[in-house]
Amino acid sequence: MHIDVWADVACPWCYLGIRHLRAALERFDHADEVDVVLHAYFLDPELSERPLISEAEYLMEHKGIEREQVDRMHQRLIDLGRAEGIVYDFARLIVAPTSNAHRVIAAAHEHDLAQDTVSGPDTTQLRLVEAIDRAHFEEGLDVSDANVLIGCAQDVGMEAHEAVTALADEGRASEVFSDYQIAVQMGVDSVPTFLIDRRFVVQGAQPVAAMSNALASAWEQTGEGGGN
Repeated sequence: MHIDVWADVACPWCYLGIRHLRAALERFDHADEVDVVLHAYFLDPELSERPLISEAEYLMEHKGIEREQVDRMHQRLIDLGRAEGIVYDFARLIVAPTSNAHRVIAAAHEHDLAQDTVSGPDTTQLRLVEAIDRAHFEEGLDVSDANVLIGCAQDVGMEAHEAVTALADEGRASEVFSDYQIAVQMGVDSVPTFLIDRRFVVQGAQPVAAMSNALASAWEQTGEGGGN
């Protein structure tokens, strides 16, 4: 069985959603037969430089969200994250473009292909996305910075040169933006979006139980993974 995931490391709901997917896969009896591939999505495809404003100011100025709504959303995420061991720190969060992060995430999939680790909850790509999310949402680091991304890649077992090569390759930037454009053409308008076995769509940071049910239903309907 195959799962495609569209997510952006600027999306706090994606951090939760991918954490829930990994937890659901840990409970799934056939996880070693489930390939997971992450694809780039851009919540703000126009953002090319780091704006020197807070996350709240950015949401107010660029997304038109009222301050009270921003505060409520942040508090809800803080509460939900706490239950999952995620410590959101929106006061320290650095708003930054995510193209560089997506380049390294794409390189992590190639690393998984080379190591035959594309299945289950602990792929290099899934662990890298969580490492970058942790840097962004919990540690107040700039995830457009090459050194931050190289460090995250090394933390999950990649070689530094793999991240450096991805960051230096402008063709890689075009590839990740094409990934985003494909999602838009498919009608993906919110993230995280999970496409299970190329037929079943799950959107949002669904609870672990809901993700587990989706995996089980897809597995059963595809004839025990026969849809691959």
